[in-house]
Amino acid sequence: MQILETKEIPFVSIVVCTYNRQKLLKDCLKSIFAIEYPKSLYEIIIVDGGSNDGTDELCKRFPEIRFVKERKFGLAYARNKGAKLARGSIVVYTDDDCIVDKYWLKNLVLGFLYSTSIVGVGGPVCPAHPDAIPRRILVKPALGLFDEGDSIKLVQGIITSNSAFKREVFTTIQFDETLGTTRRGKLLLCGEDVDFCQTITNSGYKLLYTPFAKVYHQVRKDRIRVSYIVKHAIHNGISTTKLYLKKKNSRIWASRTALHSVIDSLFVIISNRSFTSCYMLLSSLSTLSVCITGFDKISV
Repeated sequence: MQILETKEIPFVSIVVCTYNRQKLLKDCLKSIFAIEYPKSLYEIIIVDGGSNDGTDELCKRFPEIRFVKERKFGLAYARNKGAKLARGSIVVYTDDDCIVDKYWLKNLVLGFLYSTSIVGVGGPVCPAHPDAIPRRILVKPALGLFDEGDSIKLVQGIITSNSAFKREVFTTIQFDETLGTTRRGKLLLCGEDVDFCQTITNSGYKLLYTPFAKVYHQVRKDRIRVSYIVKHAIHNGISTTKLYLKKKNSRIWASRTALHSVIDSLFVIISNRSFTSCYMLLSSLSTLSVCITGFDKISV
């Protein structure tokens, strides 16, 4: 493991977005307080989406936590708020239902030393309790899991629940607040993190993946069900349609792109009859349907 010299250790802002997950957040904070990183060189910013379960009281117990409420609901709003409040030269994100590894922050920061053109570093998101998830329904996109292998490499995207970005990036690029979740509990929308990473790479910057910066996702029991994964795939069609239309404001182009995705998914499912391939096909079919019907217009 590479060692950071004292002069190389930057002050970092750790942003955790939360909403009514006080017990999970407590575990998350416990893991952050245990990391191998000088305590004087990081701050913790909790952006709360209006919790009423005692989250604010929990955060008041820790004077090192900066607690702020964001009235607008959605991860894009919360993450932008956290970046705006950050005092560190690097803004780090994890989620309230994640437990971070002891060397998580140190290894994220080390990633920036590979090249000055790297503005974002991310790592894997593993299940905290892998034995609780049947292998046949281990669909990583639906369960908030992420893994790009065991080697350090440049990538096109990283998952926001385990990510770090140079703060300077946010002067020109922010999370698109028209994407992602817009209504509590009704739609499982996403895409703001995918769009954010695409905008970064399209601007000529680089993203790095490191397998050594690990976090562990506490997947809720109600998500370890076929019904939830099917629902996630269907709702993902709305998110993907929005991304297509943002890239090129043409519903005809978006529909054609979705159709190609359906065809590709069919070929994959013929050779690989896994639940993940079924999820991808259902998601592609949902995207095609949303593109044609315009359902994305009434889903906000």
